[in-house]
Amino acid sequence: MPSKNAERVDASCGVWVDASTGHDGDAGIPSAPLKTIAKALDVAWTKGKRVYLCAQKFEESLLVPGGIEIYGGLDCTSNWRWIGKSEKTTITAPEGETPLSFHGGNGVAVLEDLHVIARSILPIHTGLAGRSSIAVNTSGIPLYIRRSTIEAGDGAPGALGGSFMNTPAEAGTSGNFGNAACTSATVLGGTPVSSTCGTPDDRADDSRGGSGGLGGIESGDDGTDGVPGASMNHGRGESETGRCTAGRDGEDGEEGLPGAGATGFGWLFLEGYTGPLAGDGTPGKPGQGGGGGGGAKGGAGTLMCPFASSAGGAGGGAGGAGGCGGLGGIGGGAGGASIAVFAGSATAHLEDVVLKTGRGGDGGDGGLGQDGGEGGLGGSGGILGKATGLNSACSGGNGGRGGKGGDGGGGLGGHSIAVAFAVRAPDLKNTTIEIGEAGLGGRGAGPRYDGADGVAAEIYDIEQNLGR
Repeated sequence: MPSKNAERVDASCGVWVDASTGHDGDAGIPSAPLKTIAKALDVAWTKGKRVYLCAQKFEESLLVPGGIEIYGGLDCTSNWRWIGKSEKTTITAPEGETPLSFHGGNGVAVLEDLHVIARSILPIHTGLAGRSSIAVNTSGIPLYIRRSTIEAGDGAPGALGGSFMNTPAEAGTSGNFGNAACTSATVLGGTPVSSTCGTPDDRADDSRGGSGGLGGIESGDDGTDGVPGASMNHGRGESETGRCTAGRDGEDGEEGLPGAGATGFGWLFLEGYTGPLAGDGTPGKPGQGGGGGGGAKGGAGTLMCPFASSAGGAGGGAGGAGGCGGLGGIGGGAGGASIAVFAGSATAHLEDVVLKTGRGGDGGDGGLGQDGGEGGLGGSGGILGKATGLNSACSGGNGGRGGKGGDGGGGLGGHSIAVAFAVRAPDLKNTTIEIGEAGLGGRGAGPRYDGADGVAAEIYDIEQNLGR
């Protein structure tokens, strides 16, 4: 290894990489180095499985197999001598990408004299919402890291919960008019109208206005109640002792339930971190249909209907259908994590290493539930027709407003962890750790529905904390 040699190690020991003067078509020897680490990894299996790097900056997202050794901190301008004590090789990657991931192959992976930087993800880059900054990630390859700095930047804020639809919730249909008096012995009231708020074959979330009462010769019939809802809101028909009454307005629909805030840790994979989902708000209930208006009584003779066979009174107006319930808001996304090393099921052996993490991204706020649709207007009662000595029928009530959808739950705050592992605790010797802050949980409908804050820890055992 270079740190044990005063001069350059033998040229045949591995593959040599110089970002300034190298070319990926060259032989990968000190006098004709390669340009990229990715190319060096492709050919390292036939060159001793060792990769030697100038003390320069490389911007690459690398998948490294087990058995590979990477040595940085070499002075390319001075016969590739080791200067790693004072100058490291920097490996970084674009925002949201892990610079060094380890998978496949056999044996341990060795890293020396590197400064591995996972970039911070800027909040303005909304297309990377919830992405994590992870510097080193191994799914099962044991790691030996010496004299290096492993640094993770800030995780991205979680995505804001939105709405399922941008269009308003469906308004209720207006009720039908009642028929005029003197048109038959029994005059029909306004026929009921419905708001089909869900699927056509599911009537559970529909709203229907009440029917207008029939107009008769001796009396008018009552209207019917609007549905859904337990409120009796129909109007009364006209009788010998009293005139008809209008249908009453339907009750407003119940609001939907808020979504639950996200809790737990989430999942770490070779591809990165995925946080738990926050709950979506449930839809609001449809408003009750307005009650049907009462029908009027008729009669034949002077100033009334001219013929006894068609002397029914005017029919009542139908109630307006209730407005549809608003859709629930979508839960906020989890904030991205800031993790220096994810060791998975592998052991990480660190010696003379500095671990740094940034701030976990804040969880996204839950989306607001959609407002319910307006209720439909009640239909007018039937008019007198050819008569003047009769009363008009009564109008139907207005439909109730649909309930507002519940707000989405808040997203989980992002974690800030130096070493996260699932099976084997890391082996740390002379290791310095600098931890950033955990991200805050996103807001829901209230504190009860906010997302949990992230975890800030130097060493975090994922399996031991699964039940928390």
